[in-house]
Amino acid sequence: MRSVPFEFVSGLATEFGAVECCWRESDRSFTGYVAEFWFGFLPTFFAQRWAAVVGYSVLVRSVPAGGPGRFMVSMPVTVPQGSIRLSGGQRGGRTRVVVHPPSAY
Repeated sequence: MRSVPFEFVSGLATEFGAVECCWRESDRSFTGYVAEFWFGFLPTFFAQRWAAVVGYSVLVRSVPAGGPGRFMVSMPVTVPQGSIRLSGGQRGGRTRVVVHPPSAY
């Protein structure tokens, strides 16, 4: 299994048409974090290609109305510990990440 930085996979998901990208802490992920990518269409090609690259399956779920998209892809990612600042949110909840340069701390 390969651990992949959130920024990398987030950029790729956006290129494949993701309407929103975020990450959250996860007790079940081997990296401790899970990225969630929301799509307005079934992201079959993105999920298949990404699973082939990292060596494990990714979870694709159909989500009821009310979210930013109809489908959500979840996958383990790494998050740069020294370069993020979180506001609000809670453990296990969806959190938006804002990357700040180290000089901002």
